[in-house]
Amino acid sequence: MSNKRRGSSDFRRASGGSSLRPTTSKVKSAIFSMLGPAGTSGLRVLDIYAGTGALGIEALKRGATNAVFIEQNRRRCDDIKKALEKHKLAMQSSVQTGNALNVVGRLQGEFDLIFADPPYDLVEFEALFHKVSEAHLIAPNAIVFAEHSKMTKLSDALPGLKLSTHRLYGDTAVSVYKSATDTSPYSGTATGGE
Repeated sequence: MSNKRRGSSDFRRASGGSSLRPTTSKVKSAIFSMLGPAGTSGLRVLDIYAGTGALGIEALKRGATNAVFIEQNRRRCDDIKKALEKHKLAMQSSVQTGNALNVVGRLQGEFDLIFADPPYDLVEFEALFHKVSEAHLIAPNAIVFAEHSKMTKLSDALPGLKLSTHRLYGDTAVSVYKSATDTSPYSGTATGGE
């Protein structure tokens, strides 16, 4: 099967009941380019609905200080741990198994870079970021990448966050939020896509 077919929404739907929808290389590349020249160097990362852990692992490979992965599926958590060990990143990371809404309330510390990529049929961004904000996990200059279906319209503000930009990539949308207390020079305010 070709890579083009493998990345299509038809392939994801036809591949069975799995809610796993890995971020395409095009979207992943776009996300990391939006971070600018400094990239993820020195950032503390939270990868919620981690799936394969690709976003958090890529952030670590690019210089993030540490990463916490949250994934409900135990087998996927084991796969993330194996990938972290393979890339010699296990000492910089923690993999938490459980429902995202429950796990974020148990975390401590602030995160500079947060990825939230739930299954498209699970639209709980408002509830999730209420819990994230309540747990004081959003650093003052934090950037949040919320990946969702282009059919899902997210608010211009989520608890503790304000919308910075919104991009479209095929049937995928990425909404980028900054901390409501952000003082960083990052200004990804363009809209558009493809």
